[in-house]
Amino acid sequence: MSSFTERYHELTKYHPETIDKLGDVHWRDQPDPFKDIPPGRKIDLVPSLKPLFEDVDALPNPALPWLEKEALPALARLLYFTLGLTARLSGMGAPDHFLRAAPSAGGLYPTEIYVAVRDFSDLPAGLYHYHSQKSALVPVWEGNFFADLRHHFADQSGVEESRCLVLFTGLYGRSAWRYKERAYRRILLDTGHAAANLLETANALGLDTAVLGGFYDEYLEELFFLTRKEEFPLLGIALGPRGSLPKMKGQLPGPLPSEAAKRADTRDPMQVQQNACERLYPDIPLRPPVEPAASPFSSGTLSGIPSRISFNAGKFNPQSVILRRRSTRKFNGGSILLKEAEDMLRFAFRSDSADWQLAPGCMDFHLAVFAVEGREPGIYSLNLQTLIWVLEKSGDFREELRGVNLGQDLAAECSFAVLYTADMAQLVSIYGDRGYRYACMDAGQIGERIQLWAVHRGFGSSGIGGYYDDWANELLDLPLTHGILYLTVVGVPEE
Repeated sequence: MSSFTERYHELTKYHPETIDKLGDVHWRDQPDPFKDIPPGRKIDLVPSLKPLFEDVDALPNPALPWLEKEALPALARLLYFTLGLTARLSGMGAPDHFLRAAPSAGGLYPTEIYVAVRDFSDLPAGLYHYHSQKSALVPVWEGNFFADLRHHFADQSGVEESRCLVLFTGLYGRSAWRYKERAYRRILLDTGHAAANLLETANALGLDTAVLGGFYDEYLEELFFLTRKEEFPLLGIALGPRGSLPKMKGQLPGPLPSEAAKRADTRDPMQVQQNACERLYPDIPLRPPVEPAASPFSSGTLSGIPSRISFNAGKFNPQSVILRRRSTRKFNGGSILLKEAEDMLRFAFRSDSADWQLAPGCMDFHLAVFAVEGREPGIYSLNLQTLIWVLEKSGDFREELRGVNLGQDLAAECSFAVLYTADMAQLVSIYGDRGYRYACMDAGQIGERIQLWAVHRGFGSSGIGGYYDDWANELLDLPLTHGILYLTVVGVPEE
């Protein structure tokens, strides 16, 4: 294997012979899902949310001056619909469990959000942490830090022109206590889910966005008081009024794998070593951004970079959909129309105002079709340029997919499933080990978009991050050099 990424992915695969040897999960040891709030001032976002809840089904007005003179009306919506609390589960003598706007593996929510803002009439310039339980902004630093952020994001376009910048971070502990070394994979997917919610909400508000995957990790950790082996930055999204941000020129790749591997401390857990290999280091010269059109990826029927897929979403309202979104726990085995399935994929891959993909063209997509009217059951590949389904092998593979997904009935009762894969060596050859971070967060974004459209149309959907990796390769007739990154199942939910 030519990179630590390939090694990490290989060693975190699930196998039926070893999955029961991963160690017990001690539920009493689950970490707190919320950060402690330090004493001092916090900025309550609830008053800014009250107008929203007077009519949650009303489409937001993109003509309003969001993020121009005032910040709180926009930030309250953006942050709430990204990772705000949307439900509470109580009973059976257990502590209350809060559900959030984006799905998370095991309901563990290892993603946190910070915001950097310029000076607004209702919010002083500074760095803030978003505390979802309190629906509040907690000050980290006061002052304008955009000169620092521009440097830390390697002078990428979008930072200088933005009115605020959202930083997503991950915490190993919240997920690793249950998922062990595989936790990092799930943290990346969870962060992609949350990022998709933010981008959909920003688009509905008529805001510009710039997705920033490249930055000097340690500088952001110092600025936001993060402890590297506990909490780490993953993604930045710059925001501004419509027409204010320049077009992105592609994402920065990480160092060459041979150089990156020198930065991993073998005494650390594998997932910490993987993050170390993905990082940008100030003493290693940056490589140029990867222009999407220059990516050489091609595999069989999946060739090139997806074209600018346009799709009229009609009266799709991310706000009301996110409030209703829940991962489906049981399907009834019913079928859905071909047009409904195609619309989900068009929505998931569409391009509106943002270049939302971090590593476009670096994944392949496959469909396991069981009950889609107008399509023969079987395994299909998805042509990313046309979104045409190409039948690779016919047959009913419900039981095979159930086996892949650790025996979950959900996988056998859905109408169809989407499987996300990547040629690991090719991915790393373009983006370095940082490409793993990009591809997994892209998978989370696409999976979340599928879930949102499914809810919008009255269907059910769920993401699956736990599966027997090699069995999935066998189902898809793919060599083991192709990593299975994620699965999304879609179907008719049982009432």
